[in-house]
Amino acid sequence: MVIPLALVCALGLVLGYLFLTAKPEPGVPLGASASLQGGTARINGIVPLENDGWLPPEHVQVLEEGPSAGTHRVRVLVRFTALESGGVLLDTSGFSVSGLGGSDLRPLWASPSKAQIRQGESLDATMVFELPNKAIALVLKGADGIRLSLGVSHHTGS
Repeated sequence: MVIPLALVCALGLVLGYLFLTAKPEPGVPLGASASLQGGTARINGIVPLENDGWLPPEHVQVLEEGPSAGTHRVRVLVRFTALESGGVLLDTSGFSVSGLGGSDLRPLWASPSKAQIRQGESLDATMVFELPNKAIALVLKGADGIRLSLGVSHHTGS
């Protein structure tokens, strides 16, 4: 009984050490471009909804209700540019925000939902997320592995 207990304790110590010393995978700094298949993506802005009262052009019930306790909502403005001859196939449903203190959060609303961007063209997409106030190291992740840092200016601090 002593050996299995010692083995469990040692394994717990090793896993605890690895968990506590793990660093979040970094994202491309806010404002810089990240490469994606066929082009690039760059965050052009992160606007807290409580600052401007923005709502999408169509009726979206979830956005007309207030955010949950301990969260805030932001509009993430992303510019996609197609550089290669095949262009960029954009599907905003494949994006999420994650970081320390939060799980993968899907957009509450996004526009456009899908688009084909031809070589040499750019498209501005808007995605609305509800983020935990206390989450840190937040990144916008795309289906093709891109990671764009959201910075900290959107935090309300409450």
